Amino acid sequence: MSVDYGIMKLLICIYKDDERAGGSVRVAEVLIRSMRKSGVDVHLAVAYGGGGRLQRLVGNNCHFLHASGPRDIPAWFAYRSLVRIINPDIIHYIDDVAWMILGGIGITRKRIMHQHFRPNIGVDGDKRLKRIRLLCGTADKVVAISHGAAKQLIEKCQVRPDKVEVVHNAVNFDYLCLPPPMASSDKCVLGMAVRVVEDKGVEDALNLLGLLPQRYELAIAGDGPARTALRLRAFELGVGDRVRWLGSVEDISGFYAKIDFYLFMSWYEGFGLSVAEAMACGKPVVGLLGDGEISEAEYPLVTVDNSVLVERSEPTSFSLEQSWEVFVALRDAILQLESDVTQQEKQAKAAFNWVNERFSSEVFSQKMLEVYRHALSI
Repeated sequence: MSVDYGIMKLLICIYKDDERAGGSVRVAEVLIRSMRKSGVDVHLAVAYGGGGRLQRLVGNNCHFLHASGPRDIPAWFAYRSLVRIINPDIIHYIDDVAWMILGGIGITRKRIMHQHFRPNIGVDGDKRLKRIRLLCGTADKVVAISHGAAKQLIEKCQVRPDKVEVVHNAVNFDYLCLPPPMASSDKCVLGMAVRVVEDKGVEDALNLLGLLPQRYELAIAGDGPARTALRLRAFELGVGDRVRWLGSVEDISGFYAKIDFYLFMSWYEGFGLSVAEAMACGKPVVGLLGDGEISEAEYPLVTVDNSVLVERSEPTSFSLEQSWEVFVALRDAILQLESDVTQQEKQAKAAFNWVNERFSSEVFSQKMLEVYRHALSI
């Protein structure tokens, strides 16, 4: 089947147009930008809430369903009506909003699902497998953002291998690579751009901060349900006045420009989009390496050449780091890197080149268009 991408119509479906809902908004943003650059007519359907950065990006092609919950029957019908009006060639579910996915059954459009993590990760991982198996059964293609996620989709969720395509996340250099201002000489700022939930390792970062000299500060871009408790924890640990809680940041490139090091502390990471963005902005990456596909052998984001990561004492425990020896090792590695400007520049250059060659929006666009082409030919 021959496809003219210049007239392809794509409907992207997401949970919320709100960064506090998770990293899928950033994934959708890169997808929208890259597809529009390829001439694709992109529309966006938002299940819950109002507009945010994605609405500003797509304008009148953003459609809100304003659902009150998964049992909102009028929202189901509104979604089906929207699909008929837009008449897309492809429906791409960036988030697995079950009622939208199931509500689209019977509408003859090619359907793509997006798997952002290894299906069984976390304390409720095994319960999630049946749900993912059901939803993936409705899709023509399933995009996995890592080889580890793809393997589990096939082995644990019984998704047919020919349905699964690995497409890693990407960064858009067009809006990230801005000339950074000179960093303050009297402070060293560690930055994290995360959803503020327990497993992103913010409390681990607070423990680390307590071991570093007073001139070190922690800047956290992002919001989430654990923010209040973690702010209190910061003061309990005696570092509350050295932490900047920035909330949701619209100018993410400006955030990266103002930090000295990007601090990665997630207990599990399926890809590490913020890490890739920091690398694209020339910021050295330091932190703890736990479970996840961020360093998978087949196609890693982080390597020994482009980052300084200390392995957690129990990488697969999905919990706070318990070993102070690990924190001390990371502290010493950060202090050493700070003192060696040449090594910082070498690492930052290696990271920039690595991301540019393997995780650019151009690479992502080519792979996604190929997935769409395969789906349309089925």
